[in-house]
Amino acid sequence: MTVTIRVIRSFLIVASCFGLLCCEMIQPTLTTDTKYRICNRSGDLKEVAASEAIHNAHQGIIEGSNWEFDKKENIFLEVHVRIAAPGDYEIALDFHEPFENLRLHTSLGFVRAGRKETFRIGPLPYEFPKPSFAEVSLHLLKKDAGGKALLIDEVDTYFLLDAEQVNDAALNGLDTRGLTAQALLDKYAPILKTDIITNPNTGIVFFDLPPKNIAAILSGPPEKGGKEQATIKCDLWNDHVFTELPTSANRQEFNGRKDDYFIDLPQPFNSIADPWRDIVNRYPNAIYGRLVRTPLIWGGALHRDAVVLQYWLPYYVNHLSILKTDLQGKSWIWSAGNYHEGEAENIAIVLIPGPRGLEPLCAAYSKHFKGTAEPWENVRKHAPDGIPTTHPVVYVANGSHASFFSPDPGEVSCGSGIDAAMHGGGGFWYGEENFGKVRMMPRINEIKFGNEYDFLLFTGRFGGSYIKGATNMFNRSPYMFPYILYPKFSITGSWIAGSGVNRWIDPASEIQYQAKIPSKLGYDNSRAQFRFDTNHVRIKKEPGRIRIEDLGFVFEKDGPSPAKTVAVFFRDRTGKLQKLVSFKDGVQPPSLIYIPADAVQKEKIELVACDIVVPPSPKPPLSKERHQGIFETFLATTITLAIP
Repeated sequence: MTVTIRVIRSFLIVASCFGLLCCEMIQPTLTTDTKYRICNRSGDLKEVAASEAIHNAHQGIIEGSNWEFDKKENIFLEVHVRIAAPGDYEIALDFHEPFENLRLHTSLGFVRAGRKETFRIGPLPYEFPKPSFAEVSLHLLKKDAGGKALLIDEVDTYFLLDAEQVNDAALNGLDTRGLTAQALLDKYAPILKTDIITNPNTGIVFFDLPPKNIAAILSGPPEKGGKEQATIKCDLWNDHVFTELPTSANRQEFNGRKDDYFIDLPQPFNSIADPWRDIVNRYPNAIYGRLVRTPLIWGGALHRDAVVLQYWLPYYVNHLSILKTDLQGKSWIWSAGNYHEGEAENIAIVLIPGPRGLEPLCAAYSKHFKGTAEPWENVRKHAPDGIPTTHPVVYVANGSHASFFSPDPGEVSCGSGIDAAMHGGGGFWYGEENFGKVRMMPRINEIKFGNEYDFLLFTGRFGGSYIKGATNMFNRSPYMFPYILYPKFSITGSWIAGSGVNRWIDPASEIQYQAKIPSKLGYDNSRAQFRFDTNHVRIKKEPGRIRIEDLGFVFEKDGPSPAKTVAVFFRDRTGKLQKLVSFKDGVQPPSLIYIPADAVQKEKIELVACDIVVPPSPKPPLSKERHQGIFETFLATTITLAIP
């Protein structure tokens, strides 16, 4: 098949002419109203009047499309067209919200039959605000004998112009205490605590695996000689089905039809008893992240230089329905109301400039189509051996991967409530030892096909979505991270409506939306008093030790809290924290505290205190000692005392 590349530079614009000398108002005749239609689905086949017309006439199709950005960020559109009937063809671009009045139109000229051609159209004569995100309908039009433009094919795809202040560029002019974007992402990387569910009838144990490395999944089988292989699949029409390996070239060629192309993950299982985990677990784990600098309103105050750490968690499969139906002793296939391959959960940590550099303000956890946000004081932090860290703890719902701030089943789920009691944290815990460094994703408009992160350019679904026999055929795998957007309304129920915000380019608006949804944690530390009291403290050097006498402590809570103990540490010469004492909430520290004189610097002592939360115990078949010595903390404070 001959492939030709043509560059198209002339646009005719229906919305407005933008000063072009050649401007003609052309309104194509469409076979259906693409602006307000709803696609009905049977499998993954699109059943709308426009596509039926293509199938019957079979004159041509848009096989794929990709947006391109040059160094000056001029915008081009690459379109792959396969033509069955010769004629004069045109392309129209119909932008949806927030650019619903923008329509671009250009002629492709005469195209011969039996050819696949690639047209590079642009630069687009329109200056988009930065950042921008919109769904775009591409229309392939053909002139009939009378000169009227008829719709031959219609494609829905996504347009995204990324934010400019991303990663290290977001930190320019800010006091980061020498930390890079990568270092900040690693410092605040989440700890994921999963649950374990055991079927009381069968004894089958169900647990979740950590997020996986997408590039590794797409690169081939998880082991040498393995048969499992992800594929790009397309089922445009009944007689036009193909499967391609997800190579970089194929990801570029078979792209741009957001609901017609999908990456089918290798996972042919029939129940949770199937050993699919043995296959999936061979893929390496990964957490993806990036920084975005943006104004953000929190608690009524505007923070102009907020830095949002975005963490994206690509779980392999969502199969909460399989778990639920198996637990109830039913055949899962008939009740698979929430099953799909691929998952794209999101955690956001907000930092703001403070006296000690960038300091955490709040965190937002995605839950199904919404999520909730809490001040940093309400976020549990990882505390191995009671030593406080900055790693937020995320309680992951079994099967659905909704992210919770606590193991409490009363915490709001932002969903149907089916997983309310399935984030107890008694399963495997995943952290830095499982993931390594956070995989920092570059600004999307700087990614080229062939790069490690080129999967982010794929606008199709991440996972096979449809299961034959499932009662709920609205099951859809998610899009890749940059294209996640949940509309403000839903035809299938208000609980799956979202903010209508693209959280990739506008994390501030998403976090502000989530902050309006009460988490119902049962505690609130935002007004707690947690500090050392040094009004009566005395420090004295003694032979071989330093004596601290009458050190006081204030811990005043506004209501109940899971924290019942306070631990105090000192920082030694190597910078490590060493435990001094611990005492119960409401009790003062011991009147006398001793520190070895050679363990600290001669001039000062740094003391650190945190509250201690005992996390959930491991569930069988994990041993009781599995998480021994690992605690959580909400609050931490520090003070430096001079040694006389």
